[in-house]
Amino acid sequence: MTQNQLLITIIIISSCFFIGCLIFNQGKMVLTLLGRGILGTLVIGIANTILAELGIWIPVGVNLLNFTVAALLGIPGIAALYGIGLWQIFH
Repeated sequence: MTQNQLLITIIIISSCFFIGCLIFNQGKMVLTLLGRGILGTLVIGIANTILAELGIWIPVGVNLLNFTVAALLGIPGIAALYGIGLWQIFH
């Protein structure tokens, strides 16, 4: 499976989840996930800024995949992203 096929698969699954949530939960879960994703993305951006000021570079970017991880897993997901980033540096 190429990277583009994986991205399309993720988009299709996310779209189905979004539509299902709108139909069955009147959007409450969708709004919660969007809020968590936005907050998680802000945390990643702030953490990257603080770490850059300290001279530490960990490869965790602000993108759709990290937004999704932050939305679904919250703080543990963000910690896992930084853990994977540290593992990439030292491996």
